[in-house]
Amino acid sequence: MTNSTKIAVYVVTDFWPLPDKTQEVKKILFDIVPEAKKERTCLKFELCENLNENAQLTFLQAWSNEQAFEQHLKSEIIDKATEELRNLLVKPTEIRRYKNIG
Repeated sequence: MTNSTKIAVYVVTDFWPLPDKTQEVKKILFDIVPEAKKERTCLKFELCENLNENAQLTFLQAWSNEQAFEQHLKSEIIDKATEELRNLLVKPTEIRRYKNIG
């Protein structure tokens, strides 16, 4: 077993909706939250709005390991959301992964 299969991974995923599509994007993202939380390897999954730039939305996530997050990315709900978001964002979604070092 490698370290990546034992270490929790923390993920920050940022979305920038088109100005007139913010509510539509929020709806799509809201629908993901309860589904992600059902996954047994999901430790945390929250949708947040930037306090200084409310046109920027973020998922704050924690997964039991890197493989768990990779599986989540391949899920039906993520495939569906990716397709729905395709023409609703100003720029591509940004995904950053972290590990706890202290």
